[in-house]
Amino acid sequence: MLLEVIVVLLIISCSLFIHEMGHAVATVTANKNSKAEIFMGSSSKANKLRLSFGRITCYLTVAISAFCEYSIPKESPPFTYKQKLVFYLGGPIASLLCFVALYIASHFVSGVAGNIIINSAGANFFLFVTSLIPWTYPRFLGGLPSDGLQTLNLVKANRKERKFIA
Repeated sequence: MLLEVIVVLLIISCSLFIHEMGHAVATVTANKNSKAEIFMGSSSKANKLRLSFGRITCYLTVAISAFCEYSIPKESPPFTYKQKLVFYLGGPIASLLCFVALYIASHFVSGVAGNIIINSAGANFFLFVTSLIPWTYPRFLGGLPSDGLQTLNLVKANRKERKFIA
């Protein structure tokens, strides 16, 4: 039973990491000087494995929550509406793509490995769906607004700005 709990925590952590990498890749492709940091669990950098992939830095641990922060140098222009939209949707898109890949792969692998793959696919699909629901996560899951809520707020602000200009 302990092994099953460990496997479930690893599946959740890996799914979260893939989701947050979607946000990070959207960040570094939006601006040639932007940087992204992925935090698994809290925003603390202590006692975490630090990995860097170019302009993406990851602070990894086994966790049930994660988030991505981006930074843009002051001399660069701020993100546009479309770049912010791609940033917010980058995570759910990465989760969806991972779900599809793992679901297809699960048809070619049987036994325990196949079960782990199909459960990982399910975790990615769950993360895809729940991250698009406009809500604020409970405190034990980070207490941050979901990608869906941030996207909705961005669209509303853009609509209000366009009405004000017109």
